[in-house]
Amino acid sequence: MTPLISVIIPIYNVENYLARCLDSVVNQTHRNLEIILVNDGTPDGSITIAEAYQAKDNRIKLLHQENAGLSEARNTGIAAATGDYITFLDSDDWLELDAYEYLLQLLVANTADISIGGIRRTETVVSELSSENRVDVLTQKEYAKRYFKIGSQEIHYYVWNKLYRRDVVIGVKQPKGLYAEDVPSTFMYILNASKVVISNKVIYNYFVNLDGLSAKFSNRHFDVLKGWDIVVAQANQSGDSDYQKWAMFNRKRANFALLTELSFSENYRQVKADNAIMVDDLAKAVRKDCLTLLKGPMPLNRKPLVLAFALNYSFTAGALNKLLQLKRRG
Repeated sequence: MTPLISVIIPIYNVENYLARCLDSVVNQTHRNLEIILVNDGTPDGSITIAEAYQAKDNRIKLLHQENAGLSEARNTGIAAATGDYITFLDSDDWLELDAYEYLLQLLVANTADISIGGIRRTETVVSELSSENRVDVLTQKEYAKRYFKIGSQEIHYYVWNKLYRRDVVIGVKQPKGLYAEDVPSTFMYILNASKVVISNKVIYNYFVNLDGLSAKFSNRHFDVLKGWDIVVAQANQSGDSDYQKWAMFNRKRANFALLTELSFSENYRQVKADNAIMVDDLAKAVRKDCLTLLKGPMPLNRKPLVLAFALNYSFTAGALNKLLQLKRRG
């Protein structure tokens, strides 16, 4: 019998995008799907759209909950999933039509626990086919190395461009109310996997809303620190000294990354004023960890900025922000 794939799709304020997302799922070449839509208390017209699709396709289950955030919506979907394999899809994104057929074939052919496809960042549907140019079969540790950006600067934190064997996901609770929920969730899934297969064939379209793009920094961005704190705790619990070392380095790098993001934001001065103690603590942490960051696996072009932040964050960030504001004004 054809394996059943459970597709978990949280829904919140996506009435302008949901039809595109669902069209890409119901028309998958792999037909044996359990499509779990989780209404996370959305106030817009998304549920009317979801109900219309459910009426036409008996593979769709529509679940309802009070608004609790993306992680809890995914957890609700996981609890309801009965598939042999589980995958996640954000409701403003969409898939290539052969996405799940390809990921399943990749996973089964390589007896892997997780299969991963390529991502296209785009504003509109692109009629550009992507071919498989490279496939890497990795052990857990080899993939964890990529996740921690050891020897590579690719981002592997996302949970949604992947297909998981059921037992990799079941039993893992995604952290509730965390903005950077994918960071710890992905690491917990890695710890449950022995083999991971990666292809650069594009299977997932990540929606870039150019109209809504903003260079503003919000307080929820600080959640990334909590995400890495969870990863550090999980790494310590694993007992693996490499994971412990890599997790701690990434936690220190997260301090620098947040300060960098803040310095490039439109509302730098306001956020810095509103969160003076937090920003000062981050700057002190970068100063303390400066040598570790400079010696560690970071791109060379970031290291001068690490040094500049360590010497005087307020001056460096203020100067950078002023230059960027002047550039934006033309």
